[in-house]
Order: sequence, then C-alpha cells, then structure tokens
Amino acid sequence: MNGLTSSAPSPSVIRLTVSGFLLMLVQSALLLLSPELDRASGMLIWILTPLAFSAFVTALIGVPEPPEQHWRQRHGR
Repeated sequence: MNGLTSSAPSPSVIRLTVSGFLLMLVQSALLLLSPELDRASGMLIWILTPLAFSAFVTALIGVPEPPEQHWRQRHGR
C-alpha cells in the first residue's frame, strides 16, 4: 500500500485518512457541544484521539504489501 506522500497513493490510504479526520471531527464536535466535560466524554475523547492519530500516521507511511511469493504459497499457484 502506497502512502499519501507517494506519487500514486492507494485508495485504502485515502480511506484511512478520511476516516481519521472524521474521527477527529467527531471528537471536536463532542468537545464543542458539551458545556462541561464529564468522565464518560473524557474517556471517549481519550480513546478516539490515539485512534485518529494512528490512522493518519499509517496513511502517511503506508503499509507494506506482502511479496508476490507469499500470495502464491497461500493460494497454491
């Protein structure tokens, strides 16, 4: 999978980036809508923040594709 910094990013990278930004948007909306941050909201925000950041970093770096021989061994070709 090619990352966002490559010349031809993969569709899955673009999906990861969009989903990461959507998670950050949901987190921001929760912060803006709550007049007072209670414990449950704080826990939700602390869970969403690393998840959104991880999706963005993974999208930037890209996940390496397995070698072609790996596919042939698993599928008997």
